[in-house]
Amino acid sequence: MTNCATRSTIGEVAEGQLTKQVVGREVDDEDKVKGYWFWGLVATFIAVPEVLAAVSDPLEADIPWPTISNLVGKDLEAHHHWIALIVVWLIAVVTLHTLTHPPEKKTLGRALRKSAEDVKRLGWGWRYIALTAAAGSLAGLLASVLGGDKNQVGYAIYVTLALFGIVIPSALAYWWHRVLAIPTLFATLALLQASHRWIAAFVAGWLVTLLFHLALYPWPNYHFGTP
Repeated sequence: MTNCATRSTIGEVAEGQLTKQVVGREVDDEDKVKGYWFWGLVATFIAVPEVLAAVSDPLEADIPWPTISNLVGKDLEAHHHWIALIVVWLIAVVTLHTLTHPPEKKTLGRALRKSAEDVKRLGWGWRYIALTAAAGSLAGLLASVLGGDKNQVGYAIYVTLALFGIVIPSALAYWWHRVLAIPTLFATLALLQASHRWIAAFVAGWLVTLLFHLALYPWPNYHFGTP
């Protein structure tokens, strides 16, 4: 009985250390919810077209923007094979950075150049979520109105989401020591793992599958063995 309790305690400590390494300073419940909403909406926007496209070609054709796998794998990688190398490289770099950047220089999963003690927290998370949704919708609408094809609409939307979801918050944190009150994707997954591990495992599995699909497109649509 004592051994079981000891193993349980060690496991909890290890999980807590991993969460701290990924997230940094403690996160309040409201910020956790903002992370769930922000990345949940982004994941839904990406996942629904992917699932519909996998189920039916006519459904894929009816979606006014391309799936991210079609955009990256079928368009970018088809014309520039080295893009696949960049995708794999980014996965490795981001994962290594997430797991090795000092937790005392990290807040809400965002890397800082200075100590997290002096960081300024930007509390307009809900407004930023609304702004990101509006900016992505407007970018796609403008691309369509200006005569862009389906891929161009997709580039407009996905680049806008990357800009607002990753580039702007990361730059604010690292260069100006201002942290937006929305955890990063990896921090949100770590926080989800701490409270709802099966949901976190499902989401992490889906993300890894999508990353392989992007890097090795059209995997898993390969013929294995003899027909």
